[in-house]
Amino acid sequence: MSRLAASIEELKRNERQWEAFNTPGNCVVMAPPGSGKTKLLSTRIASDLQVITPPQGAAGITLTNAAAAELRRRVLELGVTPRANLFLGTVHSFAMRQILFPFAGVCGRGELLTHRIATSREKTAAFKAAIAQVYPSNSDTRNVRSTVERHRKMIASEDEWNLAGPRIVAVSQAYERELASEGLVDFEILVTAAVELVEGYEFIPNLLTAKNPSIYVDEYQDLSPGLDRIIRSLCFDGTTRSRLFAVGDHNQAIYGWTGTRPELLDEVSRHPTVSRIELTKNYRSAREIIDRASRLLGLSGIEGVSDGGLVDSMYCRAGIKSQCREAGKLAARLISEGWPAHEIGVLTPTNNNAELVVEEFRNLGVPVSANASPYLSTPATSLIEKLAVWATRQDRPDGEFRLSDLLSEWRSILRAELGDLSVDLALIDAMKQSADSEELAALFVERILQSGLGAALRDPLRWEDSAAVSDLLELVDGGQLLDWTIQTLADRGSRTGRVGVYTMSSAKGLEFDATLILGVDQGQIPHFSSTYNSKDLAEDRRKFYVAVTRSRRRTSIFYSGFVEWQSGKIGRNGPSQFLREMGLIE
Repeated sequence: MSRLAASIEELKRNERQWEAFNTPGNCVVMAPPGSGKTKLLSTRIASDLQVITPPQGAAGITLTNAAAAELRRRVLELGVTPRANLFLGTVHSFAMRQILFPFAGVCGRGELLTHRIATSREKTAAFKAAIAQVYPSNSDTRNVRSTVERHRKMIASEDEWNLAGPRIVAVSQAYERELASEGLVDFEILVTAAVELVEGYEFIPNLLTAKNPSIYVDEYQDLSPGLDRIIRSLCFDGTTRSRLFAVGDHNQAIYGWTGTRPELLDEVSRHPTVSRIELTKNYRSAREIIDRASRLLGLSGIEGVSDGGLVDSMYCRAGIKSQCREAGKLAARLISEGWPAHEIGVLTPTNNNAELVVEEFRNLGVPVSANASPYLSTPATSLIEKLAVWATRQDRPDGEFRLSDLLSEWRSILRAELGDLSVDLALIDAMKQSADSEELAALFVERILQSGLGAALRDPLRWEDSAAVSDLLELVDGGQLLDWTIQTLADRGSRTGRVGVYTMSSAKGLEFDATLILGVDQGQIPHFSSTYNSKDLAEDRRKFYVAVTRSRRRTSIFYSGFVEWQSGKIGRNGPSQFLREMGLIE
């Protein structure tokens, strides 16, 4: 039996997964944590491609590069042969590769193809200049940038901009002028342009639907409004439509700051042409974890397949540092009992909390990997981290970091011609020069760029990689990561045998045998500002729900009853209200 046939047989064991797999038209699957959505999505794509004949293909769209890589891996493992018109990538990559790159020039927006994605430092400089043009020097402008960014991410209407005020509009316009004067764009400019092209030129959606008769979307609730408009244009509007197969969960919508709205998933699932199917079985978490998490959102009817499980809380009277210390002791005990270190995840509300965790775990001798990152994880930045692992001789016996595997990824990014050994030799030479694990990361990254990666990243189709690597280089070459060494990069790339430390937001999509959640104090989670805004409070509650449901067997929660802010102030508002809602404290 083929892998695809075996995967299909497994779906038959779950009545609702099987119903979704066989739904012929537009289908939206409401998928709670651990419900096997990625398996369902990849199996549906692989099966559909058996009857979608070339040159037609399909588009599988994810939120993150990591999710795209996992979807691609699963689809190919099911026996799918890569074809030119099979797209499996992120939403931003879809906008650039499928819309802007082929159509911007012919629609009079060719400048988008010559401009470079701005780095974080360049965007900050442009905002600073734009704000200075609009506001007097003594003005309170602390919330100006965040307000402008939110409206731009939402592709706000004229009325919405007008409600924000003329100065906010002026700053947004000045910011884009500043970028353009330097030959720069940002992702919001690109997404807005993609929406305008799809909605403004009828031939574009017609060509895209002919090319992609089926579109598959992972985590639909996390799409920005702009990407939602593109999907609706291709699947619901016009005479020629692509078939939509989407999975998501509005209860896991936690990226409101990006302009996403959990209502979008419900809205699209209730479109008259869409079949809505709700999965109810959690294959990941043990029964106790499901029950405690369900109390947060008032959910019922979520089935489990594993009995038992543990959800507990620990009071740490001395604050966040004592929480880190107690979490480290618990992690050490679990490892001594045979729990794999990399199956233990530590989640914190902020990057600053994550740094404290890493420091305390290292003091206790607990192997740890810091995964909270100020730069975007893309194929290129991930490869740089893996190369650092190999350079410091941390390659694993399981072959995860074998040189042959790294060379394969390297050749893919560089689009090297078959038989061109100079590409391999350039990278190997760079690795030989990087044997000192204490050498600064900036020198290592520069060496990799000079070995061919820099030239490859000038390809417009690698805009996302280019921006992420530029951000990484800025951070290690004079930025906040100035003291990073090759070893620091290697620690990020080598996660096997190490406890992983993440922010709650960055842990979405991950799972562990045990999850340790820190900083669960009122004012931190939920954030103090959320207590005055029901929408923000609901998102904080969903964020905590996502954190709790990362676990298979155990979730341990740490609190102190007060929050120590970086300013030195202390907020004494007691433990998080969520602990009471879960029945963990009285």
